[in-house]
Amino acid sequence: MIEKASREQVRRQNRFVVLSTLRRHTTLARVDLGRLTGLSLAAVTSITADLKDRGLITEVEEQPNPDANTRGRPRTYLRLRDDVAHVVTVKLSVDRVSLALVDYTGHQHAEAKFMVESSDMGGEAFIALLARHIKALMKTEPLRARSVMEITVATQGIVGKRNGSIIWSPTIAERQVELTAKLSKTLGITCTLYNDTNMIAEALHRQDAEKYSGNFVVVYIDRGVGMGIFIKNALYRGETGAAAEYGHSPFTPEGAACRCGKKGCLEAYIADYALYREAQKLPKETSPSAMFYGPEYIQNLRARARIGEAQAQKVFTDAGFALGVSLARTISLLDPSRIVLTGKAMQAYDLFKHGMNKGLESSLLAPLLDAVNLEVLPWDEDFILQGLLIKALKHLDEALVH
Repeated sequence: MIEKASREQVRRQNRFVVLSTLRRHTTLARVDLGRLTGLSLAAVTSITADLKDRGLITEVEEQPNPDANTRGRPRTYLRLRDDVAHVVTVKLSVDRVSLALVDYTGHQHAEAKFMVESSDMGGEAFIALLARHIKALMKTEPLRARSVMEITVATQGIVGKRNGSIIWSPTIAERQVELTAKLSKTLGITCTLYNDTNMIAEALHRQDAEKYSGNFVVVYIDRGVGMGIFIKNALYRGETGAAAEYGHSPFTPEGAACRCGKKGCLEAYIADYALYREAQKLPKETSPSAMFYGPEYIQNLRARARIGEAQAQKVFTDAGFALGVSLARTISLLDPSRIVLTGKAMQAYDLFKHGMNKGLESSLLAPLLDAVNLEVLPWDEDFILQGLLIKALKHLDEALVH
């Protein structure tokens, strides 16, 4: 009985591998599908026949080239059917929401973005607003909207893995917001919720599974600070979903005021508002909500540091040191093979680097530091959306392949 269950589990997993490979390569012959997945031709033939019977894939024949002197039957290719099901992806930021309607192949058919001062909104009002915009997006593609099976949301902050709630996020004033349950009830569609930096890790793993494999960490630094952790080639979210809340891990007891309401969090020393507070020589108790500045201020601060202004350079050096010390703790605890630094703050990596290296060297044994690949990736907002889409389509596969 156990052996039979194990065989069925392997077959089910192989179906997922085939679906994922077709999604990545669009159209493939069976022999190429076998080569890319490592499955035998017999296994590929059996699996694709099953997926075709389920209505998930279709066959397309190679179009003959009238100028080519070829004989024999045209080659048959396989591809996913784009009309099987659809998903809506939602990315929540501090002042902006991005939506997309995507088909089963991963092709986007509609998108929408809107600005919102959600940091002052309650949970009910925010969910109602979100539902209205999702409905409006779906109305632009009424035929496709009928087969939307999943809404997948990414947000900054701490999310509950079991109940899909926003425990705390800078995107919304209220805490413990039951987002997925209430949004699902309003729209009648299954909804799932993830931390945004986790989605960056998912996207990188999908993009290059050989490079971003095993145990690796992503650190995202911008207006806030986040982390995504992969352990044994799988995203690690912890028991409740709050693992790797890096920005709100303690850096200094009773230190600078953080956006979450606590004192001494790492974010309070390296996020944009921390740079502003330090550059303006404001007291460490100054609340982030009392600081008013735009992105041009941070850009100007970088420019001043690069032309040699000592105070501006010190701001980035001190922030880099805090980052280095915290990275050292991460390396000591997790022993990752790779740490990826990304986010808009990496536009100033040249300014952070000196302080970061000092922080690492002062807090970590040299052999541990030498064993880690430290990589800096230019920020691409699509990282979060890509990871979100990967999760959403995986959910569809699991729902459609029983």
